[in-house]
Amino acid sequence: MSETIKGFCLHGKEKITPASTIPVTSNTSVVAMEIPALQEGEILAKTLFTGICGSDNSASLGKSNFDWVQRPRIIGHEFSAEVLELGPGNHGDLKVGDIFTPLAMLGCQKEDCPACSVSKWNLCASKEIIGFHRNGGFGQQVVLESDRVVLLMDGLTPEQGALVEPLSVVVNALHNKANIKPGQDVVVTGCGIIGLMSAELARAAGARVAITGIAHDRDKRLKKAKEQGFITIEVSPENSLSDQLKKGIVDAKGIPFGTKNGQVDLVIECSGVPPVLTEAISVVKPEGDICVIATYPKEVAINATHLTRTSLNMRGSMGSCRDDYMVAQKLMATGVFPSEAYINQYSFEDITQAFEDSIKANNVKAVIKMN
Repeated sequence: MSETIKGFCLHGKEKITPASTIPVTSNTSVVAMEIPALQEGEILAKTLFTGICGSDNSASLGKSNFDWVQRPRIIGHEFSAEVLELGPGNHGDLKVGDIFTPLAMLGCQKEDCPACSVSKWNLCASKEIIGFHRNGGFGQQVVLESDRVVLLMDGLTPEQGALVEPLSVVVNALHNKANIKPGQDVVVTGCGIIGLMSAELARAAGARVAITGIAHDRDKRLKKAKEQGFITIEVSPENSLSDQLKKGIVDAKGIPFGTKNGQVDLVIECSGVPPVLTEAISVVKPEGDICVIATYPKEVAINATHLTRTSLNMRGSMGSCRDDYMVAQKLMATGVFPSEAYINQYSFEDITQAFEDSIKANNVKAVIKMN
């Protein structure tokens, strides 16, 4: 007999903007869900803590770049869980009671796959994302492939486990794509959790970091960034990043940030706002770097000629793989990334409110206690 549990379900794809009169959670609801019988290689787990990702918000708002997600779907790919049952097949050393976080992306694992052959499932053309291709971590129980399991290392709490996946995405971007050097001046565009994580890891690599946000972010996310010791830049169409850099920005010690003509060594784009990426090219010095972690709801126009004439390096970064998860765990366990500074915990009973707060940017990082 199957057990009935609850989950937070994406069921609609109506286009919603946070400023509209339509409730931002109209495409979602809490539902009763049935747990299917375990198939070969699958396990059943009890979810412990699940984080709300920007992609969860985008899918909930019906953004066009998430139209591909099949509805209805129990979303959620940033979570920690406890193994309850092992299904048929070989699960290696995995056992009931183990605490883990799952790899969000599972590749096809075929020998001739250019990505899977080098263990980079995040780049597999046929990858399946938990919470989008199959039910995920916003269910109080979840069925998933044991191949996804990454055991939590000693020193990490299950609550921290919900932040391993997003931090691993930043690890992949900054360690493999951004080429940060000590002493560089770095701008992170966008002060959501990916932006804040990027700022922390860029600083840990020796860079001086400024992070941008809009007026709405002033009392929450930019405030948190300032408390953490970052230079904060509030931007608007009337007061752009490039204009403020040209006028001159200084750090807390009064030392000028960037070059005299308003350029920096690296921009890490985390906002997902097309004009922000368009502008980023103009604020990076010749032979500097742009690292793009965000995705966008429409095509982005860039000045490709300027990109060529200044020999800029623009690199995208998609997801993460197992090695990145291990680095992310170590960064939290050793305190390099101070996860406790960023978490806003909610109970499962308040999950709809948590999503509303996240979509409206009224929190820093919502993490739901699922059981």
